[in-house]
Amino acid sequence: MRSTYMLDGPHDKDEIIASVDRGIIAETFTNGQVQIGAGDFTFYIKNGWLIEGGKVTAPIKDCNIIGNGPDALRKVTMAAADSKLDTGGWTCGKDGQGVPVSQGLPTILVSAMTVGGTRG
Repeated sequence: MRSTYMLDGPHDKDEIIASVDRGIIAETFTNGQVQIGAGDFTFYIKNGWLIEGGKVTAPIKDCNIIGNGPDALRKVTMAAADSKLDTGGWTCGKDGQGVPVSQGLPTILVSAMTVGGTRG
């Protein structure tokens, strides 16, 4: 991974949130792992928000999203016009080697993904 970026879509963030019956907003994530050949991934959600009935209802933290990259991209059903490029402090590495990376994307809706954690 060197730089991952997604272009804006035609929607706005509030419209995307309103369309979700039950889901999460992954605001800050870290400690990702990807099996490069298969595309399987896991990312730790450091903090985010629960969406219920189209409304942001409660903060969440300490959970994981788990999936497959190509499958998750196929499940992107909405994208907002609010993309940002985050160039601060991301590193991708293996076996003690690391390279600075960046990422950027708008608010997106992924129609289904595995979310794991504990109720607190």
